[in-house]
Amino acid sequence: MKYLILSLILLSSEAIGQNTPTEFAEMSMQQLFNESIYEVKLYNDHTSPWSLTYQYKTVEFEGYLDGTNTLSFDEVLWNGPSEPRTAKNFPILPTLITQKAQIFALGYQFSPHWHGHISVPYIQQRTDHISIVGNYEFFTIKTQGVGDASILASYKWFDADSDTGVWRFSFGINLPTGSIDETGDTPREPGEQPLPYTMQLGSGTYDFPFELSYLNTGAHDFNVGLSANIRSGANDRNYRLGNNYSLHGGYRIDLSPTIQTFARVNFMYSLPIHGQDDSLLVNSPFPYPAGITNPDLYGGKKINVRLGILWKMTKDYRLTLEIGKPVYQNMNGPQPKEKWQSAFSISRAM
Repeated sequence: MKYLILSLILLSSEAIGQNTPTEFAEMSMQQLFNESIYEVKLYNDHTSPWSLTYQYKTVEFEGYLDGTNTLSFDEVLWNGPSEPRTAKNFPILPTLITQKAQIFALGYQFSPHWHGHISVPYIQQRTDHISIVGNYEFFTIKTQGVGDASILASYKWFDADSDTGVWRFSFGINLPTGSIDETGDTPREPGEQPLPYTMQLGSGTYDFPFELSYLNTGAHDFNVGLSANIRSGANDRNYRLGNNYSLHGGYRIDLSPTIQTFARVNFMYSLPIHGQDDSLLVNSPFPYPAGITNPDLYGGKKINVRLGILWKMTKDYRLTLEIGKPVYQNMNGPQPKEKWQSAFSISRAM
């Protein structure tokens, strides 16, 4: 077991291409369960089986990568007939993508082994663009609304070789409650048209997340895990988002009986979108007016390092602050580059 834990820590990182809002708004099982208000070390003195968690998170993308190579806007923006059009330059270019999510999660402790959560996100997205199309040289598109809800369960059992080690298997279903029919005014044609994948609020499919993790709350307070989110079928627009696979690890240090600092290294490998929404295409030898309309230009690898602090404010309340930045990104073709990500959460035992 020790060798398994060590290997997971060494492999841990977070890898993903450009986020769709629904991928960004998925509150990870690691956050829901490994940081549950029922964590034995910090929350062993309450009586209610219920907990309520609110999380606010934001991420920003700016600049471009093709593989690991940094690209300027001039390299990705097609400047018209004066230069060759290729599969890697486009007449419309997102320059800054900002995604925000507020996630509300209700938890219930069924027994010492079983724990459940229901979570619902509210998503806000803003994308600034430049283009070579007249009257659309600079424009912004915004969407907001409810994302995909999740129903999750977790079963934990103690390590037979340790009084402080806990194994946990978590699984669930993401429901297609988020819209995939968001529209906006784009240069593609006059009036309202369907927006690209990065502007939709949901996946449009039933998705199945699961995770196997190990948590140690002894002298060394750490956790490691392996997780995946498997997409199913195709949505009403004839595509499904790519599967996500990840390894992650974290380590906590007690500063006082009520305050901990922690560091995380997360890995997620994301596959491209399967299928495509034909309404996003234009009648041209190069049918994708922007990179975010090409389903093949999604997915990739990314290593994120995150630092945070956890404060047990009272017997029933705790506060978590976290900020992270990619230290490695490897994209499937030219994609927006993540700059940073942050999260704030507060939990209450009811």
